[in-house]
Amino acid sequence: MQQNYQDAMAMVRKFSKPHLFLTFTCNPSWSETLNSMEGVQRPEDRPDIIRGFPHAHILLTLDSESKIRTKDDIDKFVSAELPDPCTDLRLFQIVTKCMVHGPCGTININSPCMRDGQCSKSFPKQFKNDTEENVNGYPIYRRRATEPVQVGKYSIYNRWVVPYNPLLLKKFNAHINVEVCASVKSVKYLYKYVYKGHDAASDKIQKEGALDHDEILSFVEGRYVSAPEAMWRLNEFNLSHKSHTVVRLAVYLPHQQPIVYQDGQEAQSTERAALRRTTLTSRCITFQQACQEYGLLRGDQHWHDALNEAAQFQSPRQLCMLSAMICGFGEVEDVPDLWVQHQVSLCEDFVHRYSEQTGPHYALADIEELLISYNLSLQKLHLPTVDLPASVLERANFDVVEEQAKANSYTMQFNSEQRNVVEILLSAVYNNAADTPKCYF
Repeated sequence: MQQNYQDAMAMVRKFSKPHLFLTFTCNPSWSETLNSMEGVQRPEDRPDIIRGFPHAHILLTLDSESKIRTKDDIDKFVSAELPDPCTDLRLFQIVTKCMVHGPCGTININSPCMRDGQCSKSFPKQFKNDTEENVNGYPIYRRRATEPVQVGKYSIYNRWVVPYNPLLLKKFNAHINVEVCASVKSVKYLYKYVYKGHDAASDKIQKEGALDHDEILSFVEGRYVSAPEAMWRLNEFNLSHKSHTVVRLAVYLPHQQPIVYQDGQEAQSTERAALRRTTLTSRCITFQQACQEYGLLRGDQHWHDALNEAAQFQSPRQLCMLSAMICGFGEVEDVPDLWVQHQVSLCEDFVHRYSEQTGPHYALADIEELLISYNLSLQKLHLPTVDLPASVLERANFDVVEEQAKANSYTMQFNSEQRNVVEILLSAVYNNAADTPKCYF
């Protein structure tokens, strides 16, 4: 996944940022699935079939003639409104079944998207008579205040519609979220989401003070491969696809190629290298002094070069980790200047998630958390100090888009009993009453 991400970023440097972001989720009600049912079975009764259904995240870069430049171009590709059932009944049926969010909020507080009493996807959206372009993020799509339609037991307005493309919906009859992402500055955020890989977590009960962790055994025993994924891998189908081939060249700068020792000769080789002391190195106590004598170090320029190079393909979170490591292990002469010159790259994710004004505060708070392991702080490094609660910082590192996509995918696969259990558990979490049970069996 990491290498695919690097290849994708190389394509961005060559062909510019993507313009459309598609999330395609398999529909359990497709005829291929229904034909596998027996008797009165429904797809939710067959987790052996629908568990782990394929889904795709697709980023598309358009040619110069097809680029999205105006609000009319956005409306041509994406709609966020309920279609007229009188003119296109089939599209209306697909949208109301596959592209309606929630509902959530006050009318359904137990929806999986709810976080602290608010929808993590910011639904319901505001009514808009015209599409508005966004400087850094997805556009605000047109959602006119038309009459509601009845979907199940809820009255649905355009405020609840997930953006879609009518042609793709009618062709595939599935949940296909289409977003115009040409204005998103944090392009690395998009590719990180596409190549994030599977979720992984482990939980184990052991005695206090005992250390018994076998990473290999945890992976072998904890890995779950569903039937669809097993079929996909056994048939050697592609897990990812790129329009262009990216060739990685093993190119090294002069005298910076990997050093290889013959097996069994490592100790002797390193000893011989240590004995080769010239007049210059013999009078230098540290390697840094030797480099300074050779003229290889010029202030903090090498740290700036390292961050500039990493910013081309690393996520802002990884850049924050690198900057903390540089401050912890390196000899940086001017740390505030390092922050000022690389602030845009370090704050990219936070600016995308919050705003130009508050993003740097969250980035500094994140860096301070990382500096703790080096016994450092923002104050010791003469950086601007911030005061954000730990709970706020945890929410800052919470990927809303990623978590909501997972919640939507899982919700579609629930049967009636599973849905009932989830609603009971969520209700217990949100109500938090003293008489509410906290353990269920």
